[in-house]
Amino acid sequence: MRSKGVLVFVLLGALTAYYVYSPIPNNIEERWKLMLADSFFRSLSQLAELSERMGLLHYMKVMMFITIAERVVPVSDERVQVSDENFDGVEVIVYQPTQQQESGEPRRAIIYLHGGGWCLGSSRMGPYDLLAKHMVTELNAVIVSVE
Repeated sequence: MRSKGVLVFVLLGALTAYYVYSPIPNNIEERWKLMLADSFFRSLSQLAELSERMGLLHYMKVMMFITIAERVVPVSDERVQVSDENFDGVEVIVYQPTQQQESGEPRRAIIYLHGGGWCLGSSRMGPYDLLAKHMVTELNAVIVSVE
């Protein structure tokens, strides 16, 4: 009986490794994080498809789960000033360095579109907020993140 449990455990481990593994070039840092993220999104997509086929929820409603789960309120810190703005009816989050520019010249700006095809995601998701703050400090630029 014990050997059946070990066999099931090894088989489940092998199937999980097979599902998670993706051929990714060796020069990519932290390949396992990318593989795990990929397998998570594939699983979510398959769950959404199953849910729609069963008539429970529309595919996009299930996919929006990740948007809700990752949602944060962007806040200012000692390096970055964050403000919610509305540019001619378009919601944006403006990230600016808190330090004044010494030369008095205008700062360069980057318009950041998070992706998702205007269907998925939000500029208020944690990873996008962290990326925008990182770009502000690394590039010394104003980031306009479009919702």
